This record gives sequence, C-alpha cells and structure tokens, in this order.
Amino acid sequence: MSSLTNPKLIQFLACPDCGGELGELPNRLRCASCSTEYEIRNGIPLLYSKKMDFAHLREEENLAGMMKSPRLNAKERFSAHQWDISKREFWSIVQRFAPPSPQAYINIGCGFDDRFRDLERQGNTFVNFDMIYDMLFDLQRSAGAKSCVGGDLNNLPFKKGTFDYVVSIDVIHHENENLMRLLQSFRDLLKPGGKLFLEDPNAWGLFQMSKSIFLPKPLYRFLRSQYHGLKRSEHRPADYEFPTNVWRVMSILKQLGFHEIVVYPHTAYPSIGESSYRFYKLFSRFDFVRRYHNYHYMLSAARG
Repeated sequence: MSSLTNPKLIQFLACPDCGGELGELPNRLRCASCSTEYEIRNGIPLLYSKKMDFAHLREEENLAGMMKSPRLNAKERFSAHQWDISKREFWSIVQRFAPPSPQAYINIGCGFDDRFRDLERQGNTFVNFDMIYDMLFDLQRSAGAKSCVGGDLNNLPFKKGTFDYVVSIDVIHHENENLMRLLQSFRDLLKPGGKLFLEDPNAWGLFQMSKSIFLPKPLYRFLRSQYHGLKRSEHRPADYEFPTNVWRVMSILKQLGFHEIVVYPHTAYPSIGESSYRFYKLFSRFDFVRRYHNYHYMLSAARG
C-alpha cells in the first residue's frame, strides 16, 4: 500500500539532485541512481535538494506566517480584497484554456491557494508544489489536496516533459537574479505545446516603476527595508524579493523557445488604498495600462 496520498504522483517525481527514478519504500522514497532517501510526511513527499539554501527556507517560512496574520486597518483589508480579485482573474485565464480531457497541472509555489479544486474536480491531475511543508499540509487538510510535493524551487524534483500546464503565481520575483535558469526549468517540465501561466508583481506597475525601474536595486532595497522597519510592518518583503520586469520576462521566454506569449488585461491592483485605486481606475480605462502597468502582470506562453 502506498504511503503517498496520491499513489499516481510517483510518475511525475524525480530525484532533485541527479534526476534519477524514485522508488517507494515505507514512508520514504529512494533514488535508484544515487540512493538518496526522502521523507514522506503525512502522504506528502519532501524532496529537498542537498544544495538547498535552508536559510532561505526559514525566511520563506517567516513570510508564510505573515501571510496568515490578519489585516487590521482599512487599507490592508482593501488590499487583501484586491489580492483576492487578482487571483480570481488569474485563475479565470487558466480555466479558459482547460480542455475537456484530463490534463496534468502543477502550481509551483502554490502557498495556501486552494483554487486547484475546480480543475481537480474536472478529472485533472493537479500537483501543488511548495518549499514549505506547513502550507502543503494545510492545503491537504483544509482543501482536500490529493497531490502535494515539498521541495526546492531551484532544484525541481520532477521528470521533464510530464506536465501539460505549469502555473506560477507571485513566485519568480523571489529569484529575480536567476530568471533565465528558473524559467528554463519551468519550460523543461512542460510537454511540447504545453502552456505556462505566470502572475507576478510588475516592476512597471503604475505605483511601482518610480522605485523599481528608476532607482538602483541596492538603493531600492535599502529604502524599502528602512520604510518597513519604521512602520513595523507585519507584511514586509524579504531582501531578495524584487518585482520582475514584464518586458524582460517576455524576452527571456522568447529566447527559451516559447511562442504565443500573451499578456492579459485585468483590473485588481493590490497594495494600495481606496483613494489610490480610484486614481489607478482613471488610467486603467486604457487596455495597455491594465496589461503592462498593473500591480501584477498575467501572461501565458506555449512551449515550442
């Protein structure tokens, strides 16, 4: 009897260090090539690479705790509502491409996002991947997630060419300096013709580009750290986080052989108050602004 919550999950998995086949033992997986063993905890395989930066993991665990803390003031509640609308807009784009036949999806950096359920109910295989075990266990326990995998974003523990769709929301800005390598690893997971869906904070956002485009990165990070320190912010970004440049991301995807790259207009703008949002709505009457100067950009691209 399998100790994985979903026994079929094994067909997608590979050793994060050598890429070898994984075989199942009681409560653990073993690589057939390098003999490394990995824990299965409550049905969730934890496939952390030996090269993983565990200090980074601790930082991400702290950020995850902040995400679950309540928004107390009116601005934070308004922003939380905008985040929710943003996610709904993004998943409606993903659903737009869902075919009637069952497909294989993966959400890289899934966090607490339970919007996989509609796709799973349609008969699709949906793998929730994150580096933080507690997030995955929460999804399993509260949302009934059947397929959860813990591991390292920079050493993805999956076989190449096994997914029809790769989804990643608010993740790639955590690895802003390594975008080419990271997006290449996303491409490698896809079958030929498979689709990548990205949503990420936009360096060209209307209220962000004055800082993230025109300020040098070290100065931007220093000022941001000072600002959140003085405010004693509960939801401060990590030092290594930096909004990604939608134009640069599109350029990298083209270099990696992606085609049919589409950036979608959308309306929600998190991280500002209601008065600033009214200002944004004035400009967002233009389709170009809603595509390229929103807080997020949302895009899809097909693997060649």
